[in-house]
Order: sequence, then structure tokens, then C-alpha cells
Amino acid sequence: MKPPVVRARPADPAALGPAFHSPGSRVGGKERRGSGAWLPAKAAAFGPGATRRPRLGGGRGGRRPGGSSAMGSRSSHAARIPDVDSLRRETGFSQASLRRLYDRFQALDRTGKGYLSRLDLQQIGALAVNPLGDRIIDSFFPDGSLRLDFPGFVRVLAHFRPVDEEEEGNRDPKEPEPLNSRMNKLRFAFQLYDLDRDGKISRHEMLQALRLMVGVQVTEEQLESIADRTVQEADEDGDGAVSFLEFAKSLEKMNIEQKMSIRILK
Repeated sequence: MKPPVVRARPADPAALGPAFHSPGSRVGGKERRGSGAWLPAKAAAFGPGATRRPRLGGGRGGRRPGGSSAMGSRSSHAARIPDVDSLRRETGFSQASLRRLYDRFQALDRTGKGYLSRLDLQQIGALAVNPLGDRIIDSFFPDGSLRLDFPGFVRVLAHFRPVDEEEEGNRDPKEPEPLNSRMNKLRFAFQLYDLDRDGKISRHEMLQALRLMVGVQVTEEQLESIADRTVQEADEDGDGAVSFLEFAKSLEKMNIEQKMSIRILK
């Protein structure tokens, strides 16, 4: 029996989040084989010009309420970044990247309160049209927290930092695994689907994600068929769910570095 034909049309293909493709299924009219799209959209939503509204006071040289010029000298700018040296070590970001991300953080914090809320992130256009945008936003607020500070902001984005082969080759094996390692990139993608945090992606969780991504253009029967096939393809121990190790193995031939990296985040 041939798998169902699925032609999903997301609101904005450039902002499409994680998607699941069963073997031989068709998405957007093109045949896709394997489970090669379990991955979230790149975090380009946090790059320049991502917010729906301009910064308060105009362009880059604008002034924030009660604050100084958004530009300033590099040294004074870096001095304002909380725990900048610690963040460089933990995330691997250069000081220049941290400065750019701090600008973005302040632009999203339009009222100058010093932290971001879910509402602030919801103003990012690419996330607003992403089928799994709410789940990506949730990843910035672990354990039900309501406020996102700058260190938390860059720790999440560090998963999308490109891997530096020379840096990786010189890494001390006794040091913690970098946030942008292949396995940590996969862990980030995995948690977007493992909603109950039990360490497995169930058929029900798969089906929930599919409903978000394809909307009303596909019947419930077709969605259930795709969910079943995708879980069966990755489920090696036969427990009816996909563990992280099974998830990672199903993507072992996928170029995770290409799919989950942003060149500007170095």
C-alpha cells in the first residue's frame, strides 16, 4: 500500500519549523525519503531586522528610554553585557557576536525592562508564522519561568553556532560538551517534540506536531498514517515511541551542522 500523498503549505516556507516525512511521502509535491526533517528552523529570526516593529527612537543610533545611545564604543558596550567573559567561555561566541546579540536582545526588549517575556519573542515575525513557533519560544523559558535574561537568551542561541573544526579539534575532552555540538543540536530539536519531557517522542506527540504543520489540507487519517510510519521507522526497541538515541540514529546521515547552524553566530 502506497503511503498517502501530503501537500502541506506552511504560511511561510522560509520560516518552516520541524517537519516529519515518512518514507516515500510527498510534501509540497516533492518526494522525500527517510526521516530527514526532524529539525527546527534556523534561528535567523533573531538576526538583524527580525522584529516586527522598529527600535524605539529609530535606527541603530536611536536612544532607549532612560538609557544611552544603542551604539557607543565597543569597550563600553561590552562592559554592559552581563558576565561577558563567562558567557564567551560557556557559549563559544566571540565578543563581537555577543555585542550583536545584546543589540538584538535590547531591540526585542522595547520597554527597557531588562528581560524578555514570551510576548516579546512573539513579536518576531518568523516565529509568528512558524507552525512550531510557540514551542521554540517555550525552549527559552525552561521550568515555567516567565523572564528571559540575556545569558539565557544566548545559551539557547548557542545551539545554532556553527562548529569550528579547529576549535573542536583542540577541545579538552575533560571540558563540558559545547552547546553547539552535534548531539546538543539534536537534543534541542528533540525537546521540541517531547512535550511531556519523558525522554521519548510518542505517536501522540508526533501527531500533535503534524497537526500544527500541515493544517487542514490533510485528513486526520493521512496524518495518523504518517505519524505511525515515522515512529515505526525510528523505533528500534518496539516500545511504540522514539527515544533520543533512536532519534539521533535516524538522523545519523543528516548534515546537522548545515541544518542547524547560522553563519552570523560565530
